[in-house]
Amino acid sequence: MPEMASKRYHSLSLAFVATVALLLLASNRAEARFRGINSFCTTADQRLLCTRMVHGATNWHDAVANAINMSLELATNIKSMLPRIGPLLTDLSPESRDSTIQTCAENFDSAVDNLKEALTYLDAGDKGSLNTYLSSVTISDCIDAFDQFSAPFPDTLSKAARVLGRQVNNILAVSQQI
Repeated sequence: MPEMASKRYHSLSLAFVATVALLLLASNRAEARFRGINSFCTTADQRLLCTRMVHGATNWHDAVANAINMSLELATNIKSMLPRIGPLLTDLSPESRDSTIQTCAENFDSAVDNLKEALTYLDAGDKGSLNTYLSSVTISDCIDAFDQFSAPFPDTLSKAARVLGRQVNNILAVSQQI
């Protein structure tokens, strides 16, 4: 019987060693996946972009504030593109062109204002309002206005809108960690 117990013990030892080895391997892969990623960004979809957005923040508040400020800069740049929209809409009637420009102007203003409000709610510690204002940052109304008239949406504006959307998703991932 001692020999059988010894074999059983030996088999269990090998199983234990194999399990530990697999866990260590999995742990190393998980660590490698997050290597270079800020700890506030591990739940973000765009982790590298998020890491640039929080740029070295050491606490949650600063991470969210840094990320919002980066998005606010982009939203302000998008807003400055408004004068370039009119010439792209020359095929539309004056009323349709003016309506599209007006929609885009309001949409761009709203994106900037919502990011500023989000900063206010961050500082006030109102996480619910913070996330509500972040969730409403978009320029989709402008895009929809172009689509309504089958007008081509400017490529640079389209790229900026995609980046802004990714940034806002990252901010929401960071803001929801606490």
